[in-house]
Amino acid sequence: LLLQNETDPVLWRGPVIAGAIRQFWSETSWGPIDYLLVDMPPGTGDVALTVFQSLPVDGIVIVTSPQDLVSMIVAKAVNMAEKMNVPILGIVENMSYIECPDCGKKIEVFGKSKLPEVAERYNLHILGQLPINPALAEACDKGEVETALPDGMLPKAVSAVEAITPHETDEA
Repeated sequence: LLLQNETDPVLWRGPVIAGAIRQFWSETSWGPIDYLLVDMPPGTGDVALTVFQSLPVDGIVIVTSPQDLVSMIVAKAVNMAEKMNVPILGIVENMSYIECPDCGKKIEVFGKSKLPEVAERYNLHILGQLPINPALAEACDKGEVETALPDGMLPKAVSAVEAITPHETDEA
């Protein structure tokens, strides 16, 4: 949405990315907000470093998937968060399974989940496992994600985050 043509590649080096993130944070009129969720690309590169250094980050949620290789990325994210003194609120496994529309059986498309083992290895709180949901993916593509969320998904996610994040006391 920032480029003239939606298929143009974004060819930004680290300093430009860092400047855009700082500008996005400091020059946007956010108004009163309770939470600002920043969805970052996987890895421990310029974007994560800039966010950790530039925004008031209260904590991160690590998102993983069932593939073996992803546990290495989780390890890097955990180590970076520790080095940057950023609390880890928990871990969520995405694309954990798909539910058969006919019988309701959970099918582990990417193999058996290793979430409990990964969470234990890094002492992480498991926040949940999200299924592959074709209806939700279609709604995202249409820009209608808010109206297509499965019943109870958002309240459960918010209550999980609220349960583990520090709250300021109301002293007004």
